[in-house]
Amino acid sequence: MLQKLFYNMLYRISDFNPGIFISGIKKAGLKGILYTILMLLPIITFPLCTKSQQLNYKVLRNGNEIGWMKLEKYCEGNYCRMILNSAIKFHAIMLMTANIFESAYFSNERLVFSSQYHKTNGNVSVNKQTKFTGNGYEVFEGNERKKLDLGIITFNLLCLYFREPHALKKVYCDKQQSYADIERTSDGGYKIKFKNGNSNIFYYKMGVCTKVKIDQPLYTAEVILNQ
Repeated sequence: MLQKLFYNMLYRISDFNPGIFISGIKKAGLKGILYTILMLLPIITFPLCTKSQQLNYKVLRNGNEIGWMKLEKYCEGNYCRMILNSAIKFHAIMLMTANIFESAYFSNERLVFSSQYHKTNGNVSVNKQTKFTGNGYEVFEGNERKKLDLGIITFNLLCLYFREPHALKKVYCDKQQSYADIERTSDGGYKIKFKNGNSNIFYYKMGVCTKVKIDQPLYTAEVILNQ
Protein backbone atom coordinates (compact mmCIF):
# COMPACT_ATOMS: atom_id res chain seq x y z
CA MET A 1 0.00 0.00 0.00
CA LEU A 2 2.81 2.41 0.93
CA GLN A 3 4.66 1.69 -2.28
CA LYS A 4 1.50 2.33 -4.29
CA LEU A 5 0.94 5.60 -2.43
CA PHE A 6 4.50 6.70 -3.25
CA TYR A 7 4.13 6.00 -6.96
CA ASN A 8 0.78 7.78 -7.08
CA MET A 9 2.40 10.84 -5.53
CA LEU A 10 5.37 10.59 -7.87
CA TYR A 11 3.02 10.44 -10.84
CA ARG A 12 1.32 13.65 -9.73
CA ILE A 13 4.44 15.58 -8.72
CA SER A 14 4.49 17.59 -11.97
CA ASP A 15 0.87 18.66 -11.38
CA PHE A 16 0.81 19.00 -7.59
CA ASN A 17 -2.59 18.89 -5.88
CA PRO A 18 -2.39 19.62 -2.10
CA GLY A 19 -5.74 18.01 -1.36
CA ILE A 20 -4.83 14.70 -2.99
CA PHE A 21 -1.39 14.73 -1.39
CA ILE A 22 -2.71 15.33 2.17
CA SER A 23 -5.50 12.77 1.74
CA GLY A 24 -2.97 10.15 0.67
CA ILE A 25 -0.71 10.87 3.64
CA LYS A 26 -3.60 10.52 6.09
CA LYS A 27 -4.50 7.11 4.68
CA ALA A 28 -0.95 5.85 5.19
CA GLY A 29 -0.70 6.99 8.86
CA LEU A 30 2.47 8.04 10.73
CA LYS A 31 4.54 5.22 9.27
CA GLY A 32 3.41 6.22 5.81
CA ILE A 33 4.37 9.85 6.45
CA LEU A 34 7.93 8.91 7.42
CA TYR A 35 8.27 6.44 4.55
CA THR A 36 6.96 8.92 2.00
CA ILE A 37 9.22 11.74 3.22
CA LEU A 38 12.27 9.48 2.95
CA MET A 39 11.29 8.36 -0.53
CA LEU A 40 10.45 11.84 -1.79
CA LEU A 41 13.46 13.60 -0.26
CA PRO A 42 15.87 12.77 -3.14
CA ILE A 43 13.25 13.88 -5.67
CA ILE A 44 12.57 17.17 -3.86
CA THR A 45 16.31 17.83 -3.49
CA PHE A 46 17.16 16.74 -7.02
CA PRO A 47 14.15 17.38 -9.33
CA LEU A 48 13.37 14.99 -12.16
CA CYS A 49 15.42 15.79 -15.24
CA THR A 50 13.37 17.37 -18.01
CA LYS A 51 14.58 18.01 -21.51
CA SER A 52 12.90 19.19 -24.70
CA GLN A 53 14.24 19.42 -28.23
CA GLN A 54 12.78 20.71 -31.50
CA LEU A 55 14.01 20.14 -35.04
CA ASN A 56 12.71 21.96 -38.13
CA TYR A 57 13.41 20.69 -41.65
CA LYS A 58 12.65 21.76 -45.20
CA VAL A 59 11.85 19.18 -47.87
CA LEU A 60 13.53 19.63 -51.26
CA ARG A 61 12.91 17.92 -54.59
CA ASN A 62 15.08 18.69 -57.62
CA GLY A 63 16.40 21.69 -55.70
CA ASN A 64 12.92 23.15 -55.08
CA GLU A 65 11.31 23.40 -51.67
CA ILE A 66 8.14 21.29 -51.60
CA GLY A 67 7.31 21.12 -47.92
CA TRP A 68 8.36 21.11 -44.30
CA MET A 69 8.80 18.71 -41.41
CA LYS A 70 8.87 19.43 -37.69
CA LEU A 71 9.92 17.09 -34.89
CA GLU A 72 9.59 17.54 -31.16
CA LYS A 73 11.05 15.48 -28.35
CA TYR A 74 10.19 15.85 -24.68
CA CYS A 75 11.72 13.75 -21.91
CA GLU A 76 11.00 13.78 -18.20
CA GLY A 77 12.54 11.20 -15.93
CA ASN A 78 12.15 7.80 -17.60
CA TYR A 79 9.39 9.04 -19.93
CA CYS A 80 10.02 10.30 -23.47
CA ARG A 81 7.63 11.53 -26.18
CA MET A 82 8.43 12.22 -29.85
CA ILE A 83 6.12 13.83 -32.41
CA LEU A 84 6.51 14.39 -36.16
CA ASN A 85 4.41 16.74 -38.30
CA SER A 86 4.94 17.20 -42.03
CA ALA A 87 3.24 18.70 -45.09
CA ILE A 88 4.45 18.13 -48.66
CA LYS A 89 3.12 19.18 -52.07
CA PHE A 90 4.69 18.08 -55.36
CA HIS A 91 3.92 17.00 -58.93
CA ALA A 92 4.29 13.35 -59.95
CA ILE A 93 2.11 12.87 -63.05
CA MET A 94 -0.49 14.79 -61.03
CA LEU A 95 -0.39 17.16 -58.06
CA MET A 96 0.23 15.24 -54.84
CA THR A 97 -0.25 16.54 -51.32
CA ALA A 98 0.78 14.60 -48.24
CA ASN A 99 0.20 15.37 -44.56
CA ILE A 100 1.88 13.21 -41.95
CA PHE A 101 1.47 13.00 -38.18
CA GLU A 102 3.42 10.42 -36.20
CA SER A 103 4.14 9.96 -32.52
CA ALA A 104 6.06 7.60 -30.25
CA TYR A 105 6.04 7.24 -26.47
CA PHE A 106 8.78 5.49 -24.50
CA SER A 107 8.93 4.52 -20.84
CA ASN A 108 12.19 3.22 -19.36
CA GLU A 109 13.57 3.14 -22.93
CA ARG A 110 10.78 0.82 -24.03
CA LEU A 111 8.21 1.72 -26.68
CA VAL A 112 4.75 1.73 -25.10
CA PHE A 113 2.73 3.46 -27.83
CA SER A 114 3.17 4.77 -31.37
CA SER A 115 0.79 6.20 -33.94
CA GLN A 116 0.90 6.94 -37.68
CA TYR A 117 -1.71 9.08 -39.42
CA HIS A 118 -1.10 9.93 -43.11
CA LYS A 119 -3.32 11.72 -45.61
CA THR A 120 -2.67 11.78 -49.36
CA ASN A 121 -4.68 14.22 -51.51
CA GLY A 122 -7.12 14.62 -48.63
CA ASN A 123 -7.71 10.88 -48.14
CA VAL A 124 -6.50 8.90 -45.14
CA SER A 125 -3.87 6.45 -46.38
CA VAL A 126 -2.45 5.27 -43.04
CA ASN A 127 -4.10 5.21 -39.62
CA LYS A 128 -2.63 2.71 -37.17
CA GLN A 129 -1.43 2.45 -33.59
CA THR A 130 1.05 0.13 -31.89
CA LYS A 131 0.47 -0.50 -28.19
CA PHE A 132 2.38 -2.41 -25.53
CA THR A 133 -0.22 -4.43 -23.64
CA GLY A 134 1.98 -6.03 -20.97
CA ASN A 135 2.25 -9.31 -22.86
CA GLY A 136 3.77 -7.85 -26.01
CA TYR A 137 2.71 -5.47 -28.75
CA GLU A 138 -0.53 -5.20 -30.68
CA VAL A 139 -1.23 -3.16 -33.81
CA PHE A 140 -4.65 -1.57 -34.27
CA GLU A 141 -5.72 -0.50 -37.77
CA GLY A 142 -9.38 0.15 -38.46
CA ASN A 143 -11.30 -2.82 -37.11
CA GLU A 144 -8.26 -5.08 -37.32
CA ARG A 145 -6.09 -6.10 -34.40
CA LYS A 146 -2.79 -7.90 -34.82
CA LYS A 147 -0.29 -9.26 -32.29
CA LEU A 148 3.41 -8.77 -32.90
CA ASP A 149 6.07 -11.26 -31.88
CA LEU A 150 9.08 -8.93 -31.83
CA GLY A 151 10.19 -8.68 -28.22
CA ILE A 152 10.73 -5.29 -26.56
CA ILE A 153 11.15 -2.36 -28.98
CA THR A 154 13.73 0.21 -27.84
CA PHE A 155 14.50 2.15 -31.04
CA ASN A 156 12.13 3.19 -33.84
CA LEU A 157 12.31 5.48 -36.88
CA LEU A 158 11.51 8.68 -34.99
CA CYS A 159 14.51 8.02 -32.74
CA LEU A 160 16.77 8.33 -35.80
CA TYR A 161 16.24 12.09 -35.95
CA PHE A 162 17.51 12.66 -32.42
CA ARG A 163 20.15 9.95 -32.02
CA GLU A 164 22.84 8.64 -34.34
CA PRO A 165 22.52 4.83 -34.40
CA HIS A 166 26.30 4.13 -34.32
CA ALA A 167 26.54 0.39 -33.48
CA LEU A 168 22.83 -0.39 -33.94
CA LYS A 169 22.06 -2.86 -36.72
CA LYS A 170 18.27 -2.63 -36.87
CA VAL A 171 15.48 -0.09 -36.38
CA TYR A 172 11.78 -0.74 -35.86
CA CYS A 173 9.48 0.59 -38.60
CA ASP A 174 6.07 1.25 -37.04
CA LYS A 175 4.27 1.65 -40.36
CA GLN A 176 5.41 -1.75 -41.66
CA GLN A 177 5.41 -3.46 -38.25
CA SER A 178 8.85 -4.93 -38.77
CA TYR A 179 12.54 -4.27 -38.28
CA ALA A 180 14.73 -2.87 -41.06
CA ASP A 181 18.49 -3.24 -41.35
CA ILE A 182 20.78 -0.25 -40.79
CA GLU A 183 23.70 -0.17 -43.23
CA ARG A 184 26.62 2.28 -43.26
CA THR A 185 27.19 4.04 -46.59
CA SER A 186 30.52 5.09 -48.08
CA ASP A 187 29.71 8.77 -47.52
CA GLY A 188 29.10 8.33 -43.78
CA GLY A 189 25.33 7.90 -43.80
CA TYR A 190 23.04 5.24 -42.37
CA LYS A 191 20.83 3.55 -44.97
CA ILE A 192 17.46 2.12 -43.97
CA LYS A 193 16.00 -0.14 -46.64
CA PHE A 194 12.32 -0.96 -46.18
CA LYS A 195 10.68 -4.20 -47.27
CA ASN A 196 8.57 -2.34 -49.88
CA GLY A 197 11.75 -1.31 -51.72
CA ASN A 198 11.91 2.30 -50.48
CA SER A 199 14.99 3.55 -48.67
CA ASN A 200 16.14 6.49 -46.56
CA ILE A 201 19.71 7.54 -45.80
CA PHE A 202 20.28 9.53 -42.59
CA TYR A 203 23.23 11.89 -42.03
CA TYR A 204 24.37 13.35 -38.72
CA LYS A 205 26.32 16.14 -37.07
CA MET A 206 26.91 16.14 -33.31
CA GLY A 207 24.44 13.27 -32.95
CA VAL A 208 21.51 15.12 -34.59
CA CYS A 209 20.13 14.24 -38.02
CA THR A 210 20.97 17.05 -40.46
CA LYS A 211 19.83 15.43 -43.71
CA VAL A 212 17.75 12.53 -45.01
CA LYS A 213 17.83 11.28 -48.60
CA ILE A 214 14.48 9.74 -49.57
CA ASP A 215 14.24 7.27 -52.45
CA GLN A 216 10.76 6.10 -53.43
CA PRO A 217 9.18 4.97 -56.74
CA LEU A 218 7.14 8.18 -57.12
CA TYR A 219 9.85 10.62 -56.11
CA THR A 220 13.24 11.27 -54.59
CA ALA A 221 13.73 14.10 -52.13
CA GLU A 222 15.98 15.47 -49.42
CA VAL A 223 15.04 16.57 -45.92
CA ILE A 224 17.42 19.29 -44.73
CA LEU A 225 17.71 20.64 -41.18
CA ASN A 226 17.14 24.39 -40.86
CA GLN A 227 20.21 25.85 -39.14
